[in-house]
Amino acid sequence: MNVLRLAIFISLLAAGIGPPDHSPADRNCRILSHRARIELVPSSNFISCTDTLTLRVTDPSKRMLVIGLLRLYDLQELLVNGKKSASTRGTDEILVEDLPKDSTLELTLSYSGTFPEATEYSSFSSRMAILREEECLPFGEKEYISSRITIVAPREWHSVTVGTCGALDTTGDVTASVWDMSRPVPLIGWICSGVFSKSERKGQVAPLNTYLFPADSAASGAILRLADSVLSFYNREFSPYRFSEFNIVEVGDGIAGPAFLAIAQPSFIMVKKLAFTTDDPFNRVEAVLPHELAHQWWPITVYVEDEDNAFLSEGMCEYSSMMYRKSAGTPGSRDSLGTHPLLGPLISRVIKGEDLPLQMKADLRSLPTHYLKSAFVHNMLRREIGDTVFHTLYREYARRFALRTASLDDFQALAEELSGKKLGPFFDQWVKKKGIPSMKIYNVKSVHGGAGWTTRGRVRMIGYDKFTALVDVGVETPAGMTRQRITVGADSSGAYRNDVAFEISTRDKPFRAVLDPGGDILKIQKLPVKLGDLRDPSDGVMIVGTLQNREYLLGLAREDSAYLERRGWEIRIKFDSSVTLGDLQRDKVFLYGKVSENSALPQFIAKFPRKMRNDSIETNDGTLYDSTLTLTQAVENPFHSHGIATWIAPLSPKAQPHLHPSDASWVITRGKDEISSGIWQEIDVTMTVPIP
Repeated sequence: MNVLRLAIFISLLAAGIGPPDHSPADRNCRILSHRARIELVPSSNFISCTDTLTLRVTDPSKRMLVIGLLRLYDLQELLVNGKKSASTRGTDEILVEDLPKDSTLELTLSYSGTFPEATEYSSFSSRMAILREEECLPFGEKEYISSRITIVAPREWHSVTVGTCGALDTTGDVTASVWDMSRPVPLIGWICSGVFSKSERKGQVAPLNTYLFPADSAASGAILRLADSVLSFYNREFSPYRFSEFNIVEVGDGIAGPAFLAIAQPSFIMVKKLAFTTDDPFNRVEAVLPHELAHQWWPITVYVEDEDNAFLSEGMCEYSSMMYRKSAGTPGSRDSLGTHPLLGPLISRVIKGEDLPLQMKADLRSLPTHYLKSAFVHNMLRREIGDTVFHTLYREYARRFALRTASLDDFQALAEELSGKKLGPFFDQWVKKKGIPSMKIYNVKSVHGGAGWTTRGRVRMIGYDKFTALVDVGVETPAGMTRQRITVGADSSGAYRNDVAFEISTRDKPFRAVLDPGGDILKIQKLPVKLGDLRDPSDGVMIVGTLQNREYLLGLAREDSAYLERRGWEIRIKFDSSVTLGDLQRDKVFLYGKVSENSALPQFIAKFPRKMRNDSIETNDGTLYDSTLTLTQAVENPFHSHGIATWIAPLSPKAQPHLHPSDASWVITRGKDEISSGIWQEIDVTMTVPIP
């Protein structure tokens, strides 16, 4: 099961390998530009670099500054404005004293060292170097206005970083590529170099290039066409794309941990190999690319503080990608908020008290549901202020705050200015506070009179939290759905009404009433458990049957646990003979084997709707006896409210199952091939009322 979430922009400003010796206030400077020459020697993982930094001194009276440089590098020379200067080496920093009394100066550092094969954010091998900015360049507080980075690597390698490649010079067995960025950027991010297959496209807005592993190079044409279409749409919808080209670089799955599929930097993105090879359409490169490209605007054009990343970066990018796919006529499972694969996990987090406000400093790698929650809030804001104003809001936000750091207050003030509405309660409720409301539709009756039917009923906000929602109520007839929009909660006068009446007229007799028929409002609701809910990383226990085929089932569990652990899960494998009640009460439980193989199954079997015998699987279309098939199904864990129990039941050791990233409750597979699937029928009586 692919559990990777939407993966985008990483804030790296405070990241480092070792603790700094001095606080940011002691550093006394901001880096305005790098002019670096980095030489890569993959045979020995050796890096040598000379970097001239232009610095703005924040307090010239101090006559000292601190620049970060990782301890793994030996400093050979340091110049200040071209003259040799003394320095003191700290753990991961260099202290420079006796500075000239200038507000701007140039600091040149020459250093070298052997880089490890891998860190959390970087890797260096005989075929590739993917190096995070802070791990190969001097670092400090950033205020970049330009950069020039020359990368010297083996001649058969391609190199990519921020900006445009203005020159290539091959001498002997090395090639030097010069990358210029003449515009302000919030960061450089990564330096990428390795054995890539390069493809090009002229592009409607800017030239585009892919740098893919040779094994995945066949995908380049489709990716370039999609990127060109997305870039053109955002260029029209938001503001002109501000860089001279756009590059897509494939990297290994280990970069930046298991939580990310891709990482956006100014003028380029890095996409993990898994996005090219996964059989989960939710996480394919084609699905995540529109989100990634939106980061060139949010927050690479309009900068944001860390606490606003969820709403003003990830949420805007996710909603922007939905806008693109709707315009292109290519919506997918991640584009329908009401049926989004992460909606179930989001509701589960809220019910279990694990939800957090959108506005706060948080590692979004551990909160994949925040991407969906934030996109939902943007959608609800659109309903609040109207389509025209909403589109103007995105465009004006991109224009007014370009190359500036905008806050949530700035975004709210602009939305109020354009809409003429006071939106403080909306942002306080949906962005600054945690939780989502619980609502119900009730007391629904239809009466015939005159030329048709009149349906009356009520909508109530349940609980003590005072949420306000602009929500649609629909009544469905054979001719379709008729809607009415009502406000539950605070009205225009400020009075709070948690119980509101509705009245809808139809020509035909309605057969049901539905609260929020379009799935546009964040709310607690009952959803069928799906295998796709396992995309949200968690901790779990795999219970392996020992009654028969023990080694075979253990091998399946080991393979699946390794797959999940690479995606951020924590998994324990236990045999059914040693399982405890505490194991059964875990949030996520996986059961391997048939009833004749796993002694823990009888405690769960009644909860699984899809039945099987030792040698067959019962389906709606008959009984399947194929020994190469596997039935996998997920239900709510009877020992853990809102947890998930998943049963993986191969018909025989001839089957070769894998946890399948399906947006279904049950699947029958032959290997990775899906033969049949279905979703449990769940009727949420708080959302839908039948009309007799």
